[in-house]
Amino acid sequence: MNFSEKQYLAIGLMSGTSMDGVDCVLIKSDGNYANVVGKAVHIPYDHELRHKISQGMAEAIKLGHPSKMTEHLYILEKWLTDIHGDAVAEILSANGLTSDNIDVVGFHGQTLLHKPDERFSWQIGDGQRLANLIQIPVVNDFRRKDVEHGGQGAPLVPIYHHALIKGLSDPDYPIAIVNIGGVSNITWMGSEKEGHMLAFDTGPGNAFLDDWIAKHTGDPMDRDGMISREGTIDAALVEQWLDNGYFHQPPPKSLDRNGFILAGLEGLSLADGAATLLEFTVKSIHTAITHCPKKPKHIYICGGGRHNKTLMAGLERYDIPVSVVEKIGWQGDFLEAEAFAFLACRHLKGLPITFPGTTGVSQSSLGGVLYKPEKN
Repeated sequence: MNFSEKQYLAIGLMSGTSMDGVDCVLIKSDGNYANVVGKAVHIPYDHELRHKISQGMAEAIKLGHPSKMTEHLYILEKWLTDIHGDAVAEILSANGLTSDNIDVVGFHGQTLLHKPDERFSWQIGDGQRLANLIQIPVVNDFRRKDVEHGGQGAPLVPIYHHALIKGLSDPDYPIAIVNIGGVSNITWMGSEKEGHMLAFDTGPGNAFLDDWIAKHTGDPMDRDGMISREGTIDAALVEQWLDNGYFHQPPPKSLDRNGFILAGLEGLSLADGAATLLEFTVKSIHTAITHCPKKPKHIYICGGGRHNKTLMAGLERYDIPVSVVEKIGWQGDFLEAEAFAFLACRHLKGLPITFPGTTGVSQSSLGGVLYKPEKN
């Protein structure tokens, strides 16, 4: 790593649209480069909390705007914030550190509703409460300024992808990084001559498949794609879903977790429904590649979707080499948490976190709000 300025020791926290738990990591960064250090931790959500988050998302849809927070949502926010505090305590203990050793914590919070076209992206997570719990400065509310300046508010991770790619000895541009979480997104990076960086949400990730499996079996996911592998794809249904105008819209663009209404699933068996939903994710990612300025030479996959063997096999059907990000030395399960630690460091340095090519914001934009701990 080519660190040239003061380095921060930062913690990153991420609870994504998959609603599976809190990821917590440590990085050292000067705001331009980053290096993962120490042991990461993951605190899984139990069934009750996953259900409460789902209820919170449904309530947010009915309310329609974050200004209409209810007592139920404030209770959920407190619960989630405290679990993030537990994650910080656990990572400090696992690495023999104290709060005094940490410069800043990047805290994404939990997205309830994402409506950039209506000029908001709604995350819950109390930055001041967390700072007081852990006695470390906290940066959160990363999306609001971008949306206020005309951006989509997502994806936010591309500048971190860029920092990691810069740290490789000989990157072979153009490169695409595809994150398959609840929603999938892509970061395309070319050489300076080819154009720097483009990013957008490609469409569904694991969310619809996870919901389908949970509804029919009670399990949170299709482990290893075992159920999807046994099903028959309804190709006509996939093509019908792909006819949605979102897939023809030029990037940058972004989606809410529940941004599609998938009519036609009701008559399918468990396995056929799973196979069809998985194919929808595969084809939407393939469609997204056609929006890139130039065909990537390699696609690297991060996020929970890379554990689904059937999904990975689907992505490998096309004529671009596909690998998990571990092949280039990254931690695929913790990349987003690392990114929010990195974004917190950039906030401290006064560096932008979103760009016209990543969110459609009018100009490179700073992001986040800093909360300093109040003494107990």
